Amino acid sequence: MTGETLAWARGYAIVDSCERRSMAYEQLDPEIGNGLRNADPTVWPVLDSVAALYRANRARLEPHRDHVGMIHYGSAYPKAIAQRVIADMSRNGRVSPAAFINANAGAALSICCTRFGFRGPTMNLTMPAASARTLVDVLAARWLGQGSARYLILVAADFEAAADIRVTGTLIRRLDLG
Repeated sequence: MTGETLAWARGYAIVDSCERRSMAYEQLDPEIGNGLRNADPTVWPVLDSVAALYRANRARLEPHRDHVGMIHYGSAYPKAIAQRVIADMSRNGRVSPAAFINANAGAALSICCTRFGFRGPTMNLTMPAASARTLVDVLAARWLGQGSARYLILVAADFEAAADIRVTGTLIRRLDLG
């Protein structure tokens, strides 16, 4: 059974997908990366992936922004910023509010929803993508089937060897949407 066949059996259709790898802040399109120089490097390939899906499918997503959601999952979390927060706390007994916010495991998801105006349901699962996949499929099918979302962007982000990040973004839709 192919991935597309499995997706149909789950109650949704795959619209588009893209992959990204670790990247430098300077590689981000300034339009989407503005103000994110201090974000954790794990955020940048996630944001770039979601931006690519959004741009390629803008006409279909725009009328449904209130019902576009995201599920972000995988082992890649804001490690660099989290380590800085821990060091600042032990050294100074306090931390910058901006660093604290950027150290949140849900930072990438929050930034994407804010940047693109998605208001549908969201979920952040901090577990390896392979382990989360069944849960992601169940949530996606339920949210789309119940009408909580019309479109979902599924973002798998895992650390790989040498601390590289591999991001796979997949746009899915309800079966009754063309």
